[in-house]
Order: sequence, then C-alpha cells, then structure tokens
Amino acid sequence: FDMAQYADALHMMEKGIRPDREENLLARYPPDGEILLDRPAVVCDKFGIIILWYLPGAIDLAIQVIRLAKSVTRGAETNGKWLTHESNFYPSQHGITPGCINLLPAWFVQGHLAPKFHLEVLATLKGDDGRSFCQAIQRPAVLIAAALRVMHPNLYWSSLVTQLALGVWAADRKLDEMRDRLREWASVFTALSIMCNRHSPFHRDPLSRSQWFDVMTSIGNYGGARMKMPNIGIEIVYDSGAMAAGSGRIIRHGVDVVDGDR
Repeated sequence: FDMAQYADALHMMEKGIRPDREENLLARYPPDGEILLDRPAVVCDKFGIIILWYLPGAIDLAIQVIRLAKSVTRGAETNGKWLTHESNFYPSQHGITPGCINLLPAWFVQGHLAPKFHLEVLATLKGDDGRSFCQAIQRPAVLIAAALRVMHPNLYWSSLVTQLALGVWAADRKLDEMRDRLREWASVFTALSIMCNRHSPFHRDPLSRSQWFDVMTSIGNYGGARMKMPNIGIEIVYDSGAMAAGSGRIIRHGVDVVDGDR
C-alpha cells in the first residue's frame, strides 16, 4: 500500500459512500490482508509512513466526562447529508438523546463565508453552557493534544499557531466571547464533532487532507464495538476509551450499532 499514490487517486471531495467507486479503488489498491487489532499499534504503508495510530484504553474511565449540548442534529436526509440521517441513530435505554453536533469556538456560520462575513462562536458554545462544556472536556482534550504532539508534531504546532492567531484576532476586534471561548478551549483541534448512538456507515472525511490526522475517541457504557477500515485491511476493537488517529481522507472507516450507549 502506497499512501501517496493512493491519495493521488482520490477525487477532491471523495466521501467514500459510492460502492462502485470503492470497489474500483480496492481492485487497484488491494490490502495485503485483514488484521484485527486489540492492542496498541501503528500501521504503516510500504515506505514506512504511518497511516494509523491505535491506542485502546487511552481515555481512562476517570476522565470520560461528556455533557452533550442541548441541540442535536437529526432529521430527513437532504443534499446528501447522510451523516445526520435519522436512520443512522439508535435509541438509548438510559435517556440519552441520540444525535450529532459540531462544536467550534471560531467558525464561519453556514453560508456566511469570508471575506464578506467574519468568524463567530458557534451557537452551541455561547453563554454559560458553552463555558461549562469547555471546562468539562479539558482533561481528555489535553490528553489528546499530548498524544497528537507525539503522533503528528507538525499538525500539533500548526494548530497551536492557528489558535493563538485566532485569539489575537478576536482580542484586537474586541470579540470578548470568542476570545474567552478560545482561552477555555483545551482541544488542539479547532473543531470537535460529537456523535451519540450513531451507526457510522463506511465513509471518508472529504474536508480533511491526506497528510492530516483526525483523532477519534469513543466513550460510554457499551460493548462489542468494532471500527472497520476495509481499504487498508484493518479492523480495531473500539471499546470505551479507545483512541484512533489517522487520515480520515485516506482511511475509509465505519462503526456498527453496539449494545449500549456510545
């Protein structure tokens, strides 16, 4: 498997949801075999470039704190937004609301892009609820940041520089709420997505880049979860506390429905 060659074969906004397209890619770039990972591992291409980091049990139970924001995104499928289609969510037996939500301390409102419009704090992070959420995720966020410092130093430092620049920009324009959220935001990433009780069909992350890493973690009271990555021939045990990092654009991945809340 040659990661660079594979990346060149992908289209600009490759979502990984077309079976015919994926069959063609598998025929051109077949994995050497299929491996189930249940212990810490790194996966490399044939040139030794790391494609995937897998750290089971990385998020200890003591810091698995999550306070879901009040609003979640579910509903009829429109404009190909399969990510939030109601058929991909399953009910909770403990009163948790299934859904998907994005959290961003500084972002462009949908349909309001630069240069005409400026960055804003996403509505779900405004006010006291936003402050409480930022505080609640600080410990796991710092742990993920430390892991990224080892796994992908360039991305780690680039993200810190970006967030510092955003903070200066917000302060100069007296955007006090954005400045405060950025100060409280412990994640090394500028965007965080939370999916609750979602079956994730096989897909890619088209807004990512081949040389970037996305970090995925899973917490909750459930069992029997597996994350499958068919184009690289890898399946991982995705129990509570697991962390996986890799290029969401390169790696086609999906998670089935599990028994419990995830």
